[in-house]
Amino acid sequence: MENLPRIPWYRVEQLIAEGGTARVYLGKDLRSGYPVAIKELKIRHFKNPVIKQKFKEMEAQMYLYMQHPNIPKLVDFIDMKETEQLFIVMEFVEGRSLEYFIYREIGLIPEQRALPMFLKILDTVGYLHRKGVLHLDIKSNNVMIQSDGNLKLIDLGIASRISEATSSTGFGTPAYMPAEQAEKGQVGKYTDIFALGIMLFEMLTGHLPFTSDNPNPRQNLAEIRHKIKYAPVPPMIQYYPMISNELQQIVERALAKNPSSRYQSCEEFASAIKGFMKSKKY
Repeated sequence: MENLPRIPWYRVEQLIAEGGTARVYLGKDLRSGYPVAIKELKIRHFKNPVIKQKFKEMEAQMYLYMQHPNIPKLVDFIDMKETEQLFIVMEFVEGRSLEYFIYREIGLIPEQRALPMFLKILDTVGYLHRKGVLHLDIKSNNVMIQSDGNLKLIDLGIASRISEATSSTGFGTPAYMPAEQAEKGQVGKYTDIFALGIMLFEMLTGHLPFTSDNPNPRQNLAEIRHKIKYAPVPPMIQYYPMISNELQQIVERALAKNPSSRYQSCEEFASAIKGFMKSKKY
């Protein structure tokens, strides 16, 4: 049986995810009876006490001020100084991931349905950016669709304040990661914009634009990164004949090789999509 942490007022039931900086558990609030997601931050990895304290303060502030219908709500923040454990208790989001719907249920999503959904995701990421936060791991598996159709953007586990973000090569998902991040650790709003472009391509076609079939994990990763850096964006029409050239151009700009050529904000990206939808009378 796995060694689960013990936290006052909560019962930790099982580990559901683990990344480089955190573990996420399914738990129960013993006062309300509601299920919760409990994120344990791996602060014991920080040897310098000043850096450790700064990290704790940043995490607390990042979640405390997030009030958006498409971001899970903060329930509690528990700093157990005796054991050097830090827990962030969040609303537990029930539902299926966007990735699940694309690859296991419906396949590609027709643009009349995909674009309004994507605008909600853009609004959510734009909210993070206005709060000074980069997500840095945007992907279809981190968008949850609830039974009522509402979306939740989850896993802020590697999110970083824009003012603090200078290097991030070790985190993120390779198929969604722009070349400047993978090679130099260079991140900014344009990092999230690129990942959003990948997600839009994926929603509209049922495929990722840059992939590899190589069974060797290291070579597979190298091929994906090479394609992201050098290969043009595949024509979406090969997956869905009804895709228009205007929509192809919108996706291509989001996936531009040069960060300065991409949309410079989620609002600019959304404006392009809204203009397209207006021209099509969606």
